[in-house]
Amino acid sequence: MQWRCVGGHLGTLSLVFLLAQCNKYVYEHREGRLSRGTFEVIKRSFYEGQFEEEETKEARNRKIIADIAELDALGVLATRKGLKQDPYYGEYLFRQKVARYGRVAITHWREKYGDKFNWQMIFPAENLIFDAKKAVAELKAKFQKNESVLDHKIAEFEGRPVFYRNLKPVLAVSDYEQMPGFTEAALESGLRDALKLWLEKQIHDRVVWQFSADEQELRRFDHNKVAVLYLKVKYGKAGKGIYPAAMDNIPLTPVEIYDHFHKMQNTLAEVLWVKAAYTVVAEENIAEEIIAKLDQGADFVELARRYAIDPRFVETAKPHVIRGYGKDVLAREKRSYYDRLILDMAGRDISKPDPYLGKDGIVVARIYDVGRALEKVKLQDVMWKVENDLRTRLLNEVFDHDVRDTLAALRVRYNERLIRSLN
Repeated sequence: MQWRCVGGHLGTLSLVFLLAQCNKYVYEHREGRLSRGTFEVIKRSFYEGQFEEEETKEARNRKIIADIAELDALGVLATRKGLKQDPYYGEYLFRQKVARYGRVAITHWREKYGDKFNWQMIFPAENLIFDAKKAVAELKAKFQKNESVLDHKIAEFEGRPVFYRNLKPVLAVSDYEQMPGFTEAALESGLRDALKLWLEKQIHDRVVWQFSADEQELRRFDHNKVAVLYLKVKYGKAGKGIYPAAMDNIPLTPVEIYDHFHKMQNTLAEVLWVKAAYTVVAEENIAEEIIAKLDQGADFVELARRYAIDPRFVETAKPHVIRGYGKDVLAREKRSYYDRLILDMAGRDISKPDPYLGKDGIVVARIYDVGRALEKVKLQDVMWKVENDLRTRLLNEVFDHDVRDTLAALRVRYNERLIRSLN
């Protein structure tokens, strides 16, 4: 990509300034841009320890830049899917913003104080004076009298007062409003936590200023981080709880559902019996060696005699039938650990289990045959499971394509000259 700055006749200082402006942005695209300062703040605080396997700083920076650009694509994709209209968006964006303050501040403190850094020393080290007992007593008295506390001083930072109202931007609305009802102990703890958040924001703002980062770009980064959570649910890549959104509702035809039902039947049906064999060894590399030899036709019992961690795991290497226990919880509890393990593998339709870390060591198992109550599984009884599983599979297939298409549509233009000069 060619970068150009256009202007008239310029003096030397003006030309230097213009060239500096040309080099300010790491990349630009249709939805925004990433300035050098913003990249430095994000890299220091959110990519510590990542991409360290890269041979050079430039290669590591390119990996980080590519990742941030992909985050931009995720943010745009989530916006198109309704993230900003989601009723929980504001709450999650606020959480991410406050988390950003903390990440930036903690990174700064770790660099500044090294091994000495801990939360007990941070208030006095940063010249934040907080008399907890006095602050709590004065606030409780005003709360009881129903007096305004907005302009009440609760601490000092570098000789300047910190008022109660200063805490509001870093606290959730519910937390801020509940403080008047706290007990003295809870209020002291709440004030201390709120001041910690407030101090993190002060340090964050100074770091942003120091690196000439762009707050609007950082807010876009916050949006993108929330978008990751939102899209994980939308594309069926995470369960409930990560973000209270709904999975995209892909229309399914009766034929698709019926075909997928038959593919899932083994995992939906009750396991009546399993013909299997297993042994337990001490190390994973031994387990892998056994599996390789079994695949070549070796005798499982002979291998168990040589490698089993305990003699009792030699007999279990002979093929034997393990009876199922259905949905009877008491019957399940009475069965041995290894019966339950093998039946669970069969229930998940695993015919060649990988080495499994069990209670006595590494379990090597082989499942030869399984009896299932397939006739008891009716499509109408498990329709929701079948549809959910099918939608999840379909969504996972299109997720990478959607991200790639969105990234391509952004038309990211990278500033190669600047990227090569980054630290």
